[in-house]
Amino acid sequence: MHEHLRGIGAAARESGLPVSALRFYDAAGVLRPAWSDPVTGYRWYSRDQVDQARLVARLRQVEMPLADIAAVLASRHRPTEALTVLERHQQELETRFAAARAQLSDARSLLADPPATCFEAPAGELARALAAVRYAVGSDLGRPALTGVLLDCSDGVLRLVACDRARLAVASLPVRHVDGPPVRFVAPLAALAALPDGGVPDGASGPMVAVELRIDRAVFSTHGTEPIVTAPVAAEYPDYEALLQASWAREVRLPASDLVSQVVIDTPALVNTPATVPGRLDVVAVLLHDGGVDVVPPTVPGAVAFDRGYLLEALAALGGGDVTLALDAARQVLAMACLARPEDRSLLMPVRVLPGAPADAALRSGAAASRAAS
Repeated sequence: MHEHLRGIGAAARESGLPVSALRFYDAAGVLRPAWSDPVTGYRWYSRDQVDQARLVARLRQVEMPLADIAAVLASRHRPTEALTVLERHQQELETRFAAARAQLSDARSLLADPPATCFEAPAGELARALAAVRYAVGSDLGRPALTGVLLDCSDGVLRLVACDRARLAVASLPVRHVDGPPVRFVAPLAALAALPDGGVPDGASGPMVAVELRIDRAVFSTHGTEPIVTAPVAAEYPDYEALLQASWAREVRLPASDLVSQVVIDTPALVNTPATVPGRLDVVAVLLHDGGVDVVPPTVPGAVAFDRGYLLEALAALGGGDVTLALDAARQVLAMACLARPEDRSLLMPVRVLPGAPADAALRSGAAASRAAS
């Protein structure tokens, strides 16, 4: 019975279609086998079906839809009809190829002359934002992105971001006359530090800085001064927004599931509190509760310890005065913001102090920042 038929394996070898494809085309009704064993389901193919399978293999190589392949097979003994289907598909391919060539040509042009995103920012506001984040710029050359400051511009707002894996600082300012798509540019700290501060008192904006950001360079121009041109830090900045959202971006309610509490504290009271571990790592242990905030020994249940030096730097960068504190219960990240400027945020990773250990044996537990900065 099978002397003129071949099994599915032989049909696959002769046609160039894998066994799985032959099964698929059988199920789809495009290429049925000559006979299928009713007990085992094994498929057997005739010589003519192997020829059809060769045709299917070639048509699939040029991405012909299944419906058109079925039409070609159905009209293979009527060459004029079959050729009409082939010619129609060829025209579609040529149209798609022409569109692809145009897109690639545009891509080449963009690579040769990367598009710019341009905007203007008040010099005083830009200097203030840089002062609010520069304390958290990293120095680890093994993580070059963190040695720069991320400029993240979208929706008419410029964010400056700095992170050294133990601290994260974000400051925002509105910008004007934005022209171009949203852009992220990791600028060397030295280039931003060289920008004029406007020469005006705190709170005033001063002259405008024209900023042009491209993939390969940034240009900062202020009237009457030489433009500052810098290449980016050649590394991708980590996803800082994930950490911000996890620790801060939820409306605070008491009691809350993720944030233990948000309270207003008197900054001098926290700054002037004596070290809680005299002679060892200078830490501040914070306990947040419904009634406010207490600075307590790190052995108090629920208290979280933070490096005092880092905390004071963050508070100073926020401008002093009253701040809000929020503690992420899951990650034990302390989020700080100035009441006068809530969009400026500082996040601080906790430290773990080993009882009886010297200062250099204290462990900095920056797991959350390490994941965000990796």
